[in-house]
Amino acid sequence: MATRATYQIESGFSSVTFYIHHDGYFEGAALYFRNALDFMRVSERSFLPCFLWANERAELTAGHEAHGDTEYRYDLKKRIDGWVVTAHKRQSYDSDVFEIEWSGNLADFVNKFNPKEAA
Repeated sequence: MATRATYQIESGFSSVTFYIHHDGYFEGAALYFRNALDFMRVSERSFLPCFLWANERAELTAGHEAHGDTEYRYDLKKRIDGWVVTAHKRQSYDSDVFEIEWSGNLADFVNKFNPKEAA
């Protein structure tokens, strides 16, 4: 499904925004985040490059505003106690207003919207 979203990741002094044309709803975003977290575990690299490397469709972009047709915006910030995600959803297709739909720990977001299947 073509549910467009941007993902802005802030870590220390770095801030990078990615655009992904598909699956920007919460379940799809949680899968993208899980992919990055899983890649972090095996590569021992930081979250920001892992998000790009683990998600084939991710493209670097200038910022949230660079894509006027997105339906979701995700802000990820590195805190001392872990990553925090704030998910914004466009109010309606004819509006430029985004409302916060979720804010909290990244692991909680991933586990709620993309729980791992039992093996």
